[in-house]
Amino acid sequence: MTRQAREQFIATLAMLLTLAVGGALVGGLSGGLLVPITAVLVMAYAKGRFVILDFMELRASRSALRPALLAWPALLLSLALARSVLVAFIG
Repeated sequence: MTRQAREQFIATLAMLLTLAVGGALVGGLSGGLLVPITAVLVMAYAKGRFVILDFMELRASRSALRPALLAWPALLLSLALARSVLVAFIG
């Protein structure tokens, strides 16, 4: 591992940890409100994107696997947001 790759790895890891702690804080203090839940889901997608692109080394790849792996968390988190919206409006 080169020095530049190690520095990029540490920066990405720090960003992931920051997003995880931020998501936990926002989620814990949200009280079931829709905007904080949406913020937590956006942070979850950002974490998934970092993992897919950097830790799975697909950032430079142009294969069909990359968009499929990025679409998977987007689909799941969209369903989670739809459920939260339904719960908020229906009760």
